[in-house]
Parts: sequence; C-alpha cells; structure tokens
Amino acid sequence: MSDTIETPVQETVLATQTAATETKPIEQALITPSLTPRPDYIPAKFWDDQKGEPKLDQLGASYISLEKAFSSKREVKKPGADAKPEELAAYQAEVRKITGAPDKPEGYGLKAPENLPEGVEWNAELAGKASAIAHKYSVPPEALHELIALNNENVGGMMAKSAEAQKVQRDEMIAGLNAEWKDQAPNNWQRAARGAIALGIDINDSELANNAEFIKAALAVDRLIGEDTKLIGADSSQATYEERMDKLRVSDAYQGKLGPAKQDEAFKQMQQFYQASRA
Repeated sequence: MSDTIETPVQETVLATQTAATETKPIEQALITPSLTPRPDYIPAKFWDDQKGEPKLDQLGASYISLEKAFSSKREVKKPGADAKPEELAAYQAEVRKITGAPDKPEGYGLKAPENLPEGVEWNAELAGKASAIAHKYSVPPEALHELIALNNENVGGMMAKSAEAQKVQRDEMIAGLNAEWKDQAPNNWQRAARGAIALGIDINDSELANNAEFIKAALAVDRLIGEDTKLIGADSSQATYEERMDKLRVSDAYQGKLGPAKQDEAFKQMQQFYQASRA
C-alpha cells in the first residue's frame, strides 16, 4: 500500500493576472439637489441649486460694480425759466459733453458734399444757420449730418419730379402747337422766335419762351411787323425757311449766273431748306 501526497492547486498566471485587473466597485456619492426653489428676483447665475441658497459672494460683487458705474454719472438738470445766463451756459456745456456737440457752431464742419443730388445747390448760408440751431440744442454731430443728407436727398427728389413734370408739359405744348400749325409748324417756330426777339425776350432764358400763348403772340407780332423792319440780317440768321428759299430763288447762284458749280450748290441748299420746312 503506497502513500498519496496531494499537491495544493495553485492559481495559474493567467488567472492571477486576470484577478489583478478586475475592477473594484466604486462608491459614488449621490448628489441630491436642494428642494428649495429659486426666487424669481434672484438671477439663475447667482443661485446655488445644490445648497438652495444665493451665491452671496458673486451677488455682492455684482452690486458693488453696478453702484460704481451709476455713481460715476452726474445727473444734469435743466435750469428753470428764471435761470441766469451763466447757469444756462453751464447746463449746455454739460449736455454737450454727453451728446458730443462741439463748443461752437463751426465745429460741426458742415460743407458741400461731393455728390449732391442732381439739381441741388449747396447753400452755405443755410448750412450756417442749421449749425447754429444744432449748437443751441446740443445736437450730436452725427445727427445733424444725417439730417442735412436727408434734406439734400428730399430736395433732389422733388426737383427731379418737378423737372420730369415740366418736360411732360413742354412736350405736350410742342405737340399741340405742331398739330395746330401743321405744315407751317417749322416756319412758325422760327417766326415766333423772331417775334419774341423783337419784343426784347431772351428765348433761351425766359419762362415766356415756354408759354404756348406767348409763343402764339410772338408769331402774331412777327406777322404784323413784316420784312420792312429789317429784322432779318444780311446773313439771314433769323429768316424762316420759306423766306430763305424766296431769297435764294432770286440769287445769282440759283439763277446760274455764277456758273454750274455755284448753281448746283444753290439747288442743294434749296432742297435742304425745303426738307427743313416740312420736318
């Protein structure tokens, strides 16, 4: 009978190493929020949800900061109706510090813009008056410049509308006279201009030259005066097309007395006058 020796079972390397890397349970603290609700008058950033109370340190620091900010601004009170001139001057000086208004009206620096709307002319005298009013009420420079630009834009728009309306009215007047005069329209326009000149009217710079009734009257004046007044100069610059053709017909060139070349030129000129009188 033999004796049996039992060898104790040892853990394998793999087993021991696996056991060494096993995670151990970690006790986690449970975070239980406070049941105290945050009052509406305390901002969320100043409230501690866990403790259910305000963050007094942050709340106090914020209050101190706000108090410093408000205490640094001085209150400016407008003087009463019986205030002395020096009191009013001191008040305006304080207001100008706040609005940024200049100490003098010239400080606004109003000058003609580079791109004024078409038809708008810069009025330096009016700009000076605007600066004086703005200075009186301590208007900020930016506000005055924007108001001036708005005014220029508005005036430009009104002038554009006015010019367009005048053009429509002129076109309608021209069409009406052309329809009334028919084939005689080109000559009548010339005779009306000549009649206006005889009356001393500048046809290039007068409101009368844009008036249909005056134009008709000027035409009547020219007819009454006739050729004896010698209004038609030697160069015939004020003659009508028909008058020029009449004069050309009796000329030596048109009659062929100056040779074929001159006569050919006279014929061509006669054709031009005729076409112009029927345009």
